[in-house]
Amino acid sequence: MGSSRPVQSVTNTELYNRWAKVYDTDGNILQSIDDLMLPDLLNQVFTFLPSSNLVTITELGCGTGRNTVKLLTPSPAFPQITSIAALDLSPGMLTIAKQRCEDHLKSNASDTTQAPPLIEFHEFDALNPDLSPEINALERKADLVLSTLVLEHLPLDVFFRTVKYFLRSGGYVLLTNMHAGMGRISQAGFVDEVTGEKIRGHSYAHETSQVVEEGEKWGFEVVGEVGERAVGSADLGTVVGERGKKWIGVNVWFGFVMRLSQMETQP
Repeated sequence: MGSSRPVQSVTNTELYNRWAKVYDTDGNILQSIDDLMLPDLLNQVFTFLPSSNLVTITELGCGTGRNTVKLLTPSPAFPQITSIAALDLSPGMLTIAKQRCEDHLKSNASDTTQAPPLIEFHEFDALNPDLSPEINALERKADLVLSTLVLEHLPLDVFFRTVKYFLRSGGYVLLTNMHAGMGRISQAGFVDEVTGEKIRGHSYAHETSQVVEEGEKWGFEVVGEVGERAVGSADLGTVVGERGKKWIGVNVWFGFVMRLSQMETQP
């Protein structure tokens, strides 16, 4: 599964700033698998939240708004979402996310009588949180933290410390990530069409069991099932493109929901 293509290693901020313009169109198989698996996880986590509640969400790593827009269209399975704080370290990604959400709301304005969630976008790097003091207003405000395909870029303790900072006591985190089966071979990145180089940032190949264990140290417990997903031959041409052929039989994705104990306080 290797490649002789030249590789350029950059910071994660630069990676996603450069990747932003083709992020949704370059045929990334992990995004395709995540799009397939996420709706069931969202439906699951929303069953855990009391239906009478007005829900506040913080999205840690919103990227181009790929999943943010999923939260903007009312669904019978969704509670009433009042606000979404969409965070990302990449200004380039945030620019696309903002426009994507604005376009979605405009095109669907007549489809519902329910007011859409209030959305705020913030530049935020979990490794350098002091650079974003405005984030302090979000401390312990979220009923749900949504974080998809972000964990691979962070040490486990940093991730759970950050999630815990944003969550109310008893809140939930829905996380998905690159499976270590894929992460030991590859990592997030894209091919620059101009230079022909593979551009990549810094990633960790977190084992699913390690993520669960670290979360427990921070007062989280798994609710529901821990899901893992490999690429199957039937996925070719339906879920993933030809780039998925080399990943047949390999676990590439995992995802699950964790709940923060109501007895927990901030460390």
